[in-house]
Amino acid sequence: MPLWMAVVLFLMTLIGIVCSCLRLKKLPKGRFTRILPIVGFTLLAIVCAVYIGLTLLFVGAVSSQPPAP
Repeated sequence: MPLWMAVVLFLMTLIGIVCSCLRLKKLPKGRFTRILPIVGFTLLAIVCAVYIGLTLLFVGAVSSQPPAP
């Protein structure tokens, strides 16, 4: 997955978390239907954040490596 796609997906999940929290009272009465979107968006945001962080870490490690003799 390209880095730009991970960043876009991360931003979309943050928007999804905010929208889910704002619409919490308008959702049906079931507890499962209220919590499931927030948990799903949060897990996806964590996965994207880890992917972005590892990508930046690896790119930084490769770019600061001394040239081979």
